[in-house]
Amino acid sequence: MQEINLTIIFILVISGLIVGSLLNVFIYRIPIICSEPSNKRKYNLFWPRSQCRNCSNTIQFLHNIPIISYIILKGRCAYCKTTISPQYPIVEIITMILTLYCGLHYGFIIELIAILIFLWLLIIISFIDINHKIIPDSLSLTLLWAGLLFTVIYSDNGLPLNPIDTKSSILGVISGYLILWFIYHIHFFITKKEGLGYGDFKLLAAIGAWVGWQLIPMILFLASILGLIYGLISINLKLTDKDTPIAFGPFLAISGWISLVFSAKIITIYSLI
Repeated sequence: MQEINLTIIFILVISGLIVGSLLNVFIYRIPIICSEPSNKRKYNLFWPRSQCRNCSNTIQFLHNIPIISYIILKGRCAYCKTTISPQYPIVEIITMILTLYCGLHYGFIIELIAILIFLWLLIIISFIDINHKIIPDSLSLTLLWAGLLFTVIYSDNGLPLNPIDTKSSILGVISGYLILWFIYHIHFFITKKEGLGYGDFKLLAAIGAWVGWQLIPMILFLASILGLIYGLISINLKLTDKDTPIAFGPFLAISGWISLVFSAKIITIYSLI
């Protein structure tokens, strides 16, 4: 049994690192493709091969091994010695750890694929929002439709992985969008400033498709607390000031992932209140 567990852990770790490396490509290329229609003729998500942003040399396979290559190259390009963003190993490590957790939490079941798609899309969305303060509609809509499909397949077949039904999923989409829409317009009416982006509305709607309307208030509350803590720390460390906008998408993503993974327990607690 111990040998089987170690094998499963090894598979999950390697898979997480490989996927994390691929997610880095998506995080970099999707904003480029979205920013200018002509870029679609130069780029897609898999072609051309990765290149150094500074010297444009193609990155060789041995220079692209997750985490290991970054350590061996001391965080610099093998050709021009330009510093490589630490985001690359960070995304790989986060993806590996969370993929491992999901695999051990759910086990090797077919539904795990859906959970990992949810996780990986949230990671892509989070880092694009951090880097560019945007959440591409293509990602939010993909997450939304995948959530509705997930709910239809699993709830209608009586599988215990997803405790919500299709109606709750659809209401989750509607309530997720409208709640942030109202908050945005109330904030704008009072302050004449934009406190949120429309991408945040769509992201919460997409998360609502996976977790249902019941968990939307908790997700929004937790995301707000996380955002407030981050903002206070950033201001105290003088990384930002009080007028610097921060990306809210990552906090929605973290709260959404927690809600999905522990949805059954959370809904049970709700029912007891």
